[in-house]
Amino acid sequence: MPVLEELVPLLCAMIRIDSRNTLPLGAPGERIANEEDMGNFVAERLTALGFVVEKQYIAPLRPNVIGSYHASDSYPTLVLNAHLDTVGSDGMTIPPLDPQIRDQRIYGRGACDTKGSLAAMLKACERMIADKLPLNLIYLATSAEETSCQGSPFVDLSRWHVDGIIVGEPTMNRPVIAHKCHGTLELVCRGRAAHGSRPELGDNAIFKMGKLLAHLENTVIPELAAITYPGFTNGCTLSVGLIKGGAKSNIVPDECRITCDIRLVPEAGEPEDIFRRLADGATAALGFPVEIGHSHSAPAMQTAPDHPFTQAVLAGVAAAGVDATPLTVTYCTDGGQLSQKGHPCIVLGPGDISVAHAAVEYLEIAQLEQAVDVYEAIGQTMAAGKR
Repeated sequence: MPVLEELVPLLCAMIRIDSRNTLPLGAPGERIANEEDMGNFVAERLTALGFVVEKQYIAPLRPNVIGSYHASDSYPTLVLNAHLDTVGSDGMTIPPLDPQIRDQRIYGRGACDTKGSLAAMLKACERMIADKLPLNLIYLATSAEETSCQGSPFVDLSRWHVDGIIVGEPTMNRPVIAHKCHGTLELVCRGRAAHGSRPELGDNAIFKMGKLLAHLENTVIPELAAITYPGFTNGCTLSVGLIKGGAKSNIVPDECRITCDIRLVPEAGEPEDIFRRLADGATAALGFPVEIGHSHSAPAMQTAPDHPFTQAVLAGVAAAGVDATPLTVTYCTDGGQLSQKGHPCIVLGPGDISVAHAAVEYLEIAQLEQAVDVYEAIGQTMAAGKR
């Protein structure tokens, strides 16, 4: 059966495998994610193509899968990366694990983000191997990407001379050369509890949090927005997504917490330093302690437009008939962690980011098929400019 005829059934088979990931690695009550099943599925197909496959476990039942197809030390090495996990399915209005095909689309959780990339990359590898391209291939499937890219820091590609990594995410098959850092920051205001009938005896932590929220909106957010980077339409951003305070309505609350989503452009600075300055600045401005409860960050990514790998990718994308104008995006990917290891990364894959994580997630079949052509064209361009 021709490669493209196998493509849609392959993606449907992937969607049927439950790899939903809803809590950070090691979180209390973490559900056992089924990345093991997705990892086995991918590993079996890589082995059938002649890849040497290994699994690296970041936690029980949670593997990173690395398949290598080594043709010659003199050939360039292309890494194709996508993640095994998906977000959860709460709020979906279609069956998450029962793929449906209609209107030239495939519906289901992960169709767009990012099992479409996994499937297209497998089929592109199959074609490149059949064509005997002078190219080494590494297929890298990571776990725990959807919870702040927790699987990719464990990846070690140092035994290979990696010329570049394509990170499969929904970009409409267009090349993304930079994205923001994703930070999560919990801030805490503390007070003193008292009976609701005698509020003057307490110190209301929610009132303090109100002052902190105003400080964030009026001072911190504008300061962050002023930190910019070429190619991005906005600077750094902060959004407050969660708030929790108080135990009962008749008790003056002694604690209030907010969780902020912070996006930092490349070269904005170390996230933890920025978080600490934010908390210290708020403490000084407001006259009461603002504490950091917890924080986490996944790094930004940027690859220079004139880097040889970027140029090879742009040439391949153009050869496949897709707009090769380099893009930037505000979301975060495994490309941040992988680029910090010294590997040039470009984010590129089928699908529209606006339907990733959505109640109705789908992937256009034409986009899926085009992705195979684009990945193969990039491989051909790299092979033509052999190291």
